[in-house]
Amino acid sequence: MPAGRRRTELVFAFALAALALGVGFARGGETAAGDPKLALVGRFDSPVYLTAPAGDRARLFVVEQSGRIVISRGGTTLPTPFLDIRGLVLSGGERGLLSLAFPPDYATSRLVYVYYTARNGAITVAEYRTSANPDVADPNTRRLVLSIAHPRSNHNGGQLQFGPDGFLYIGIGDGGGGGDPDRNGQNLGALLGKILRIDPRAAGGAAYTVPQSNPFVGQAGVRGEIWAYGLRNPWRFSFDRETGDLTIGDVGQGAWEEIDFVPASAGRGRGANFGWSCFEGRHAYADNSGEAACNPIRSPYVPPAWEYSHSRGCSISGGYVVRDPTTIPALNGRYVYGDYCDRPLWSVLLRTPDAQGDRRVGLGVPSLTSFGEDACGRVYVVSGDGPVYRLQAEGRAAPGDCPATAKIVCRVPKLVGLKLRTAKVRLRRAHCRAGRLRAKRSTAKRRGRVIAQSPRAGARRPAGSRVRMTVGR
Repeated sequence: MPAGRRRTELVFAFALAALALGVGFARGGETAAGDPKLALVGRFDSPVYLTAPAGDRARLFVVEQSGRIVISRGGTTLPTPFLDIRGLVLSGGERGLLSLAFPPDYATSRLVYVYYTARNGAITVAEYRTSANPDVADPNTRRLVLSIAHPRSNHNGGQLQFGPDGFLYIGIGDGGGGGDPDRNGQNLGALLGKILRIDPRAAGGAAYTVPQSNPFVGQAGVRGEIWAYGLRNPWRFSFDRETGDLTIGDVGQGAWEEIDFVPASAGRGRGANFGWSCFEGRHAYADNSGEAACNPIRSPYVPPAWEYSHSRGCSISGGYVVRDPTTIPALNGRYVYGDYCDRPLWSVLLRTPDAQGDRRVGLGVPSLTSFGEDACGRVYVVSGDGPVYRLQAEGRAAPGDCPATAKIVCRVPKLVGLKLRTAKVRLRRAHCRAGRLRAKRSTAKRRGRVIAQSPRAGARRPAGSRVRMTVGR
């Protein structure tokens, strides 16, 4: 679930309101011209996330906190879960099965990655493979990718997302408790309180590999997996499917909720320090302001692009930049988000250093746990009370398959000059696969790098086609 409910009385009041009003949506404010409506997709058991593989026009994968992933197709929930790992998951409060991610080459690799809290409380990322039945993953293919000890029940993070570069990004909370008691947010020797970036495929006996382009690789006493830090509980983050910009909804302590935004042109958060626990939102966090790590705060410090106080909510649920102009033109290019303790949905134009035009969407959802996107970029709203909705324009038909899109193909990228590991990532991102490898004597400068490829860069082949490479030795 989203992070730390600081005031039991507040949550209880919201729960009573939700029960009084029912699970249907209620207006959060005056509806602006062209704002969407909420179309019911289905009802589930404590849903916390929704996603779909690239190119899959028909299916939605809904993550249930208890440890199941179920498929909705055409408004019908399939009777057999895609994956059921309830026996491995510690569920309740902010713990549970929290996220699911499909790699860019899912159509050929059939691999999926899940994020959950294990029975011992550890944050866990595991890999599974889809069975011969495309609607069911094989539980016997489980492979542990990452396990991080987590000392408390709250601030578990929970997001997995493959970035535009083909690597897996992981949102990890700060270890829980109030005020970052273990000081993990600013500690580059700890994985808690961070966004991580890894290649989750096993290689050379390792469960995963760290991209050499990560900002802290090779630095003594620093974890190379770290992409960005200074986060309290990055429950939900996303990449703009059009621009690749990174946006994080980071849950605040007792006063401020924040939206962190870094455009792709500014590095997409590479090495960024988002401030916790020196800052909560844009405000110095008094309890920790005397810490050495805060005086001065390590650069580059990136303050939030937007914040709001707890007079409006208590736990942000980050969303998506809408790229669905045919069905929601009024929201196209705007970031949609909400709060677990506040029914209205909101949208804002993300800019640096300050976001602009924050306003209510005109809809409300109780117990808002998450948003989701399908394969064609349509946006969904997830309520922990059970219902999942799709945002769609007034007058549109009920949710169905994605509109027809161009067929996914392998567009062969330029590989010559790249290190072999980087070349393989580029291939996966382009919906291609590595084919036969050949080694050839070369100069010292070209050793370990691709010196020839076939087909040539720019060629178009069916998705999953293999590209042969010659590597210098």
